[in-house]
Formats: sequence, C-alpha cells, structure tokens
Amino acid sequence: MKKVLAILLFVMCHVSIALSAVSDLTWYQVCMGQMPVDWYGSAEAQEIADIVIAVQKNNGGWMKNDQLHKLSSADYQRLVNDKDGRSCLDNVATTQEMRYLARVWKATGNDIYRQAFLRGLQMIQTAQKGSGGWSQYLPLSNDNGYQDYITFNDDLMVNIMKLLRDISQNQGDFANITDAATRTWCQTAFDRALQCILDCQINIDGTYAAWCAQHDTVAPYLPTEGRPQELPSISGYESANLLTFLMSIEDPSDELKSRITAAVNWLDAHKIPNRAVEDYTNAAGQKDRRIIEKNGTHLWGRFIQIGGNTGTQVYNKFFDKLKNRGKTRSYTYNGVKYTYTEEELARANYDPSKAYEPVFAIYKDSIPHMFYRFIYNYEDTPIAFDNKGCPYYTSLFPGVRMGYQYMGSWCQRVIEVEYPAWEAKYAGHDGGTYVLSPETCVSKNGDKTYTFSNAFTITNDGSWGYTVAKKIYMKLAADITYTIHIPDDLQVTEATIRGYANYDDADASITMWNNVSYPDDTYFFPRTGADGKNIIVSHTIDHSDRPVTGELPFKIKGKQLCIAITLTCTQRTSGLESNQQSATGVQKVMRNGQILILRDGIEYTILGSQF
Repeated sequence: MKKVLAILLFVMCHVSIALSAVSDLTWYQVCMGQMPVDWYGSAEAQEIADIVIAVQKNNGGWMKNDQLHKLSSADYQRLVNDKDGRSCLDNVATTQEMRYLARVWKATGNDIYRQAFLRGLQMIQTAQKGSGGWSQYLPLSNDNGYQDYITFNDDLMVNIMKLLRDISQNQGDFANITDAATRTWCQTAFDRALQCILDCQINIDGTYAAWCAQHDTVAPYLPTEGRPQELPSISGYESANLLTFLMSIEDPSDELKSRITAAVNWLDAHKIPNRAVEDYTNAAGQKDRRIIEKNGTHLWGRFIQIGGNTGTQVYNKFFDKLKNRGKTRSYTYNGVKYTYTEEELARANYDPSKAYEPVFAIYKDSIPHMFYRFIYNYEDTPIAFDNKGCPYYTSLFPGVRMGYQYMGSWCQRVIEVEYPAWEAKYAGHDGGTYVLSPETCVSKNGDKTYTFSNAFTITNDGSWGYTVAKKIYMKLAADITYTIHIPDDLQVTEATIRGYANYDDADASITMWNNVSYPDDTYFFPRTGADGKNIIVSHTIDHSDRPVTGELPFKIKGKQLCIAITLTCTQRTSGLESNQQSATGVQKVMRNGQILILRDGIEYTILGSQF
C-alpha cells in the first residue's frame, strides 16, 4: 500500500508540473469535456484519472468541491485517508467524476477506468430511495436532517438523471461502457426518478404548482426545510431548473405535459412583474442589493410561501418536526442570555396571510435567534423586539442579501422562451404561443431565410445573416424589411417583442409592423444604460380584432435591435379565404373565420360597419 501511495504522490507531483491549459479550467469543466477530445487519451489525462480512482470512496462515489486535477499534496492525502467516508451527490459530485472516467476510458480503452465508473454507478443504484429520489450522501446521516431528504437543490437529481439517460442510450462516451442489463436498469431508475418528481410536485388544494428544494422521503412527499434560511416553500430557482430538464424529455406522456403546463402557469401567475435585483454600494459604503423597477424583467422568490390547506399542513408539520427535534438556540443581548426552541423561533413570525409571497430567513451563527424565523421584507425595515424583549431583524440586511440569491429572474426564460418552444413542438398547430428566437431556430438558409422548429420562417430583403445575442435574442439590423411567414393553418392574434437596443449611442424602434408605420416612440427600445447594462423592454401588439395570416413584415430604425418574438396564434377556421356571391352581386366573404359583406369593393361586417 505504501508503494502505491508513493507512486501516486509521484504522479501527482508530475501532474502539477505538467498541467497547463487544464489547470485554467475548473474540475467540473474538465469533467464535462471542455478540453480537446484527444486530450482525454493523453498521458496527462490518464494521470489525473489515476488520481480520481485513488481517492474514490470505498462505497463507489466521491466527495464534493475537490479540484481533483490540481490537488495539493495535503488535500490528496486527506482524500486518500478518507476513502471509508461518505460519498456525495451534491454539487455535481460523483456524476462529474463518472463522466470524466468515461471520457478517458473511451479514449484509451483501459478497463481500469471503466471498472471505477461502474463502481460509481453501483453507488448511485444503492443510494436511490424507494421513492425514486436521491439524497445528498451515502450513507445517510439518519439525524432527521435535510441532507437525507429527496433533494432537487443544486440540480442533484437532474444531474443523476441526465447521466442515467446518457448511459441507457448507449451513445457517445457511454457506448458499450455497460452491458444491456445495466442499461435497462438505468432506464428503469430514470423512470422511477421521473415519477418521484411528479409525486413531489406541490398540489395546493387541487392545483399543481411547482417544487421545493427538498421534499420528505415518504408520501405525500411534502416540501421541507433545508438549512436554517431555507424554509419549506415553492422554490423559483429549483423549479425553473426542473422544468428545463423535464422539457428535454422526448415523447413526454400526457401526464408529464399537463404537469409541466401547470407548473409554468402557476409560476407565471406568481411573478413579481417589471422588477429586477441590482447590486450597488449603499450609503454606508457596503456592497448591497436592492429591487428596482425594470420593464420586461420579472422576479420570483427563491422561497415562496405556500398557502391554502396545503400550506397549513406543510408548516404545521415543519413546526412539529422542530419541536420533536428539541434543539434550542441562545443569544446574548446587553448581558442577558435569551434561549429559544427552534419551534418557538419558527412560529414567532409566521404569517399565513403572506401566502404566495417571497419569504426569507437568516442563517448567521452570530445571531442564532434568527434561525428558521420567517421574514417577509427584502430591503431594510426597522429592528423589532420579541416577547422576551430581545431585538430581532424584520428584514434581510446587506451581508445576507449579498451572500445568497433570495430573489431572481430564474423562471422568466423558462416561461417566455423554453415553454412556448416546447409547447409548439408537442402541441402541434392547434394555436397557442410560438417563439421566434435562437432557442427555436433550426436552420439558416444562406443570409435570407431563418427557419424555426415551429414551422415559422423569417426572411429579409437585405441579406442580413442570422446572428445571436445573449443566446436568446436575434440580432437584427436597421433599415431592412423582415418578413415573418406564418404557417397556413395559423393566424396571429397577438405579438410580443422583447429585447434591447444593442448600442450605447443609439436608440432603436420598430417603426413598421404588419405594413403599418409607427412613430419612433411607440415601440421604443432605449440605448444601453450608463452602467453599460442593456435595458430589456417588452412591447405587445394586439391583432385580435384583425388576425394576421400569411406574412407579417416589420422594420427597425436606429442600429441593431436584439429581440425574441412571441406570437400568440389561433387556428384558422377555414385555412383559406372563401367567397360566396349572391344573386344581387353582393358577396359574402369568409376571412379568417369572420363573415364579411363585400359591396362595391369595400368590406363590411355583418352589422354594417366598415371592416
């Protein structure tokens, strides 16, 4: 054993000298394939893989947050000495090491890397719960703590399920790394995990909402607490990531489709509109965060308080759990020591009337009497005194606002970009919303035609090449006419254009839309702000009175405009216009599902007004 350790230490020292480009990356980036493909077959990559195997836990996994490609001697020895310790699935631990080993095995064919990979897979198999979910560690803590719950936090379950899906498909780095029976098990484990996600989706008095970061391990899989600042709630952050993953599943069942739609609708209904979080320096010279008005940008709480009978059940269970745990927290103020039970702290400020609002809590060892205490104010509000005469915070304060993302726009891209594209893919042309953006663009035919996954196309008369801004916006030029080509079976009833002017020295506007000219200040996109940040603006154009079919042209003034276009459509009732001429020479015209009267070349509604 000493000889093996000596060899590995020697290898590790040489790796630290040899590392060049690889040392510029994080361990996660190296594991996820951001080095050149042929590098994974190099001597350098194999030396790192040998270290990965040397620190692999005896139960098959790895610990989190270690940069295995550039370990110090002390850290290497620490990990070797802890091989009997727990394996971790949090923060991409174990799944990333398995991906690295698969890449090196594929490049070298050396079976030692495949065997280490399979031991990791065995650990994942052992760790899967009867519910289909996973917790952070194996073995469990068994202390009734959050680390043993079903965990969506930090994409834990999503990372495992992506790996299982990749293995079961027997492609790429995972081609033939396992036998057929193991691939079948991976698919079965994936299906069980998917059912677990659906089982955990929070049902508020008959309406499906979204998810918490952690859930109980037994039915009804209620949302539960994490660390002392992570209260039972609906999580805007974790729910957004779960939805992105769920929408990546091919051929979703009707149940999955309905659950995705329910979660998107719930989150959309509970956004805080036209607000954003801004980092700034406050009057005391501290780095701080505040909520500002920002047109077209919306916020969600990382933790959103649950309401209804479901909320009552969730929070009563939470309070009872803290009571049964029996822990106390003490705080000294003006020489007096105040002692609280955790249940007492949690109940002290819980307000059922704040249902569906963001809820906050503070986890700071210097003020333990704030653990699990419900707070409803993001920005500074006065300190209050509790029933013992001890002061407590009624809001977050700069240090904790900067140390944790309590508010964010995590759900916005899911709702406005990803979901409409997914809906169009699986719903067909039955109406609904259709997004034209880099997310849905599937081909660029030369410089003039952009084709989208929902059968829409855009052409232009200026040979403007399709380019991308911020991954979700089309970068379009001024003084060019763009034309949206609408599928024959659809008609546009509403259009939303969201984006920003791409230059800090020029505003932009849409000055022509559907062959109607508009003043510069109607559909206006202001130039980049003085802080260098783009100002995101959203404009909605109503076509419900006269739906648009066939082609929808538009034109931009200024410089470049970066936009995504969301079109709300209905199905055309006739598909084509139809005319019916009476004996008197007056024509009845069916246009976009509406009966019109054509007399002397002028169209009238059936009530006699001019159309």
